[in-house]
Amino acid sequence: MGAVTMVLVAWLMTGSPGQEASPPGTPGSFVAKTLTVRGVSYSYSVYLPPHYRPGQVWPVILALHGANSRGTEGTRQRSQRLAAAVRLYPERYPALLVLPQCPPGADWSGDVADFALQAVDRTLAEYGGDRRRVYLAGESIGAQGAVRFAARFPERFAAVLSVAERSADRTVVERLKGVPLWMWHGDADKEVPVSESRAFLELFKAVGNTSVRYTELPGLGHDIFDTVYLDEAVSTWLFAQRRSQ
Repeated sequence: MGAVTMVLVAWLMTGSPGQEASPPGTPGSFVAKTLTVRGVSYSYSVYLPPHYRPGQVWPVILALHGANSRGTEGTRQRSQRLAAAVRLYPERYPALLVLPQCPPGADWSGDVADFALQAVDRTLAEYGGDRRRVYLAGESIGAQGAVRFAARFPERFAAVLSVAERSADRTVVERLKGVPLWMWHGDADKEVPVSESRAFLELFKAVGNTSVRYTELPGLGHDIFDTVYLDEAVSTWLFAQRRSQ
């Protein structure tokens, strides 16, 4: 385990459920939430940045976790690496963070997708989110979900950050025209082969989509999330994007 990863793990442990120094709902804390979609209750969290104040307008990041954070207890999704990076470098990520939890055995589609999108809408209304600056970030199965969310509602998202993505079909690629997307993949990934992202990139080229960036990390495997989220160029790029309307 590298030094950066150890710092992130320690940071997450100090802010794990039941150990938060601040009362729920205060700046610098996670707020536990639930939503019911078609009779099923789902859990999510909203992270309020340290300088959050009611009445201000904040960017919003919808962060979709990987398979290991699936569950129903409502807290495991807080351990994804983007949440750690946001807390470690609040000056780089001045945003509300929406952290839905995908149930066991499910993925980011169907009712689960509808729940996650409703969580964003609710956060925008409750905490003063900026609809021109709503961003999507996903890792592993969350990356697949993020790309498909953006293809389903391209007018809703200012930019998409995708880490270890699987390839999609041509329809998805065509609907992503004009949506800034930055894909990352390690070329030694054993869980999601790098050929998936390469194939995805070729589809973008085939339809003339120039809004995509791709970074391939030599010698690295599936767990590149710290490398991505702690790169200051990533947060700088993300917040430079915004919807025109």
